[in-house]
Amino acid sequence: MRTKRMLTALAALGLAAAIGGGWWWQFAAKTQQLVADSLPVVPDMSATPLTLREKITAAEAQAHTRLGARPGLSKLSRLYHANGFLSEAGRCYECLAQLEPAEPRWLHFQASILAGYGELDRALALWRRVVALAPDYLPAQIRLGDCELKSNRPADATATYTKLLQRDPDNSYALLGLARLDYEAERWAKAQERLETVVTQTNYTLGYDLIVTLYERNGQSQRALEIRGAHKASGAYRDPPDPWLDAMMDVCFDPYRLALAAGIMARNGAGVQAVHLLERAVELAPDDVAVRFQLGTLSVVQGNFPAARSQLERCTQLAPDFADGWAQLSALLAQLGEPTAAAQILATGLDRCPQSPGLHLMRARALQQAGLSQEAIGAFRESIRLRPNEAEAYIELANYFINLGQTEEGVPLLRQALEAEPGNPMALGILTFHAITTGDESSALRWFSRVRNQPRVPAEQVEKLRAAFLEQFGHVLR
Repeated sequence: MRTKRMLTALAALGLAAAIGGGWWWQFAAKTQQLVADSLPVVPDMSATPLTLREKITAAEAQAHTRLGARPGLSKLSRLYHANGFLSEAGRCYECLAQLEPAEPRWLHFQASILAGYGELDRALALWRRVVALAPDYLPAQIRLGDCELKSNRPADATATYTKLLQRDPDNSYALLGLARLDYEAERWAKAQERLETVVTQTNYTLGYDLIVTLYERNGQSQRALEIRGAHKASGAYRDPPDPWLDAMMDVCFDPYRLALAAGIMARNGAGVQAVHLLERAVELAPDDVAVRFQLGTLSVVQGNFPAARSQLERCTQLAPDFADGWAQLSALLAQLGEPTAAAQILATGLDRCPQSPGLHLMRARALQQAGLSQEAIGAFRESIRLRPNEAEAYIELANYFINLGQTEEGVPLLRQALEAEPGNPMALGILTFHAITTGDESSALRWFSRVRNQPRVPAEQVEKLRAAFLEQFGHVLR
């Protein structure tokens, strides 16, 4: 009897497994059919790297199988998105969102594509779902707020940014969003307060254009001019770091896209990831000088001098007429304690690029250090002649004259520096100090007012000027 019961139980289990297996097989078949119906037509990829074409072919083949339909579609979506085939990626995400409605990434990726196309209402609906599914993922909240702002939903945007700031009080993107809302509502004082916080936090990489416009509107034209001169930025809005989207670059095979993404990552403090992307870009395009130069200069910043030297040397070999390659390599060799090699590279660079203002400026510095005054002055003047719209060479030559006791030669150059770059903090500081030391109180007051309006002048320099003014004129500089 016991054996019979066991056999009956085993038979029941087998029947249940068979039914379950049959149901799963049918479900897999339905998934396969849904994926097959949703697959985009493969675009023209004749200009893409062979590796990308092979990976897309493999992912497409996997997506047509019963067991690999969903993972194949997932691979295909990332390959299309990372390499700029956005409409194809969007079609994949629509299907993936049906298959996995609780996965916020598919909605987030699809919304980012739609927002780029200007389809804000559709993107907005998707980002609201993302925030509901992943409330801890702050980049989605920033994008939601930005989308609400662009869609003329100020109350919704305010609520989204405010909620984000409750979780991350120093979030510059949320502060900028609220400042933009204040600006549009003509709450000028509050907009200025928030914008000044944003530009301080980000060194003017966010909020640049808006705060300059606000200062001009408020009649603070001199302050606006100082900022424009000191920060030659585009003012373009930069997307916040987005780890979900950034991870997609691991399957990008476009050197230009990799280099662009690496630049954004480096600015956002993700230097290691940026180097990884640039190394992949170099592998894909070994003769691309721009990519190698970007990798070399980033390696210098990170202290990886052997890698930097290798990349910069290769730049000079691939593009002998690329002056920046010679300049950066010479500077690196000097930093490494190889002055003879640095001088040789600089001389070779000038021979190959005789019209480079930067190389002439480097030569002027070397001649100045060697005590060759007339030769140094000539090199400074040649750099100015070749690039008259930048302040650096004017200021260095002015300082050289002042140190030589030829103040009458130096001061006009500082004024020229301010014509080239209004608000240059170094030129303003030197002119203020010169006015103080020569006893010209009215000029000192005038220059100091410009120093005070220039946020890039270090606070300690401002205090030194105040102290010098007090010592010279006997009263406090306000």
